This record gives sequence, structure tokens and C-alpha cells, in this order.
Amino acid sequence: MAPGKEVNGEVLTPNMYVTNADVRQSTWHESAFLGSLFAESAMDDSQFLYGKAQRSTFAGVVMDGSRLVGCSLRDVVIENCDLRGLIIDGVRIGDLIASGKEAD
Repeated sequence: MAPGKEVNGEVLTPNMYVTNADVRQSTWHESAFLGSLFAESAMDDSQFLYGKAQRSTFAGVVMDGSRLVGCSLRDVVIENCDLRGLIIDGVRIGDLIASGKEAD
């Protein structure tokens, strides 16, 4: 398959390449996004129900105000992200991380 588009220095070789799609206020049910790359995507007010996104990358995606409920996050890596206000099971993790960095 021929390479798709270069995004932030990474050449995409997609099974399906979608660009400039407006998927705000969408519902994705039992959808598979396995190995997908989401870059500079707007999915405001959308619902992802019982989907799979294993081995996927989310780069430059704003997830402010989102909820993850009943999800598996095993082996998830979070790098260079703004975690202010991040709450996991009622614990304000973002605040703990920020206070740890301030102590350095």
C-alpha cells in the first residue's frame, strides 16, 4: 500500500485514510480502531461505546472534559500531556503529579 500523508514527521500508511472529517456529536458503537493514529482530530461531544483502540496513537488530540468509564487502560503510555484536573476513581491524579513536579 502506498504511503498516505506525512503528519508531524510521521508517514501514515493507512488501511483507510480519513481527513477533514467532522465527527463531532457522533456515536461509535462496537467500532474497531486497532492500530489507528488519531492526529489533530475533533471528536467533541462524541460517544465511543464498547470499541477497541488497542495499539492506537492519539497525538495532538484534545480530550478536555471527557469521561472514561469501564475501560481497560493496561500498558497505556501518557507522554508530554497536560494532566491538570485529571481524576481517576475520585483521586485528583493531575494535582498529585503537579505538586510532585513543583517539589523538584
